[in-house]
Amino acid sequence: MELVAALTINEKDSLVGQLVQPDWYFNPRLSGDTLPWIISEQEINASIYPDHIWIKDLTLVEYNPPVNPSGSTIN
Repeated sequence: MELVAALTINEKDSLVGQLVQPDWYFNPRLSGDTLPWIISEQEINASIYPDHIWIKDLTLVEYNPPVNPSGSTIN
């Protein structure tokens, strides 16, 4: 289980290719579940640029990544 924030398509599009910190880019991903696009709590907490301050206000929810038949998680 991890904590993530759900994103709209527009929010996701605004983060693609943008830096969280130097040498670390946002990595919005499809949840493969009931949530749409998501970003991790780590990305939210580590974000240092003012253009992305709005992500600090996103609500965190519990997320369980899908498990493939071999038992490992799929990310």
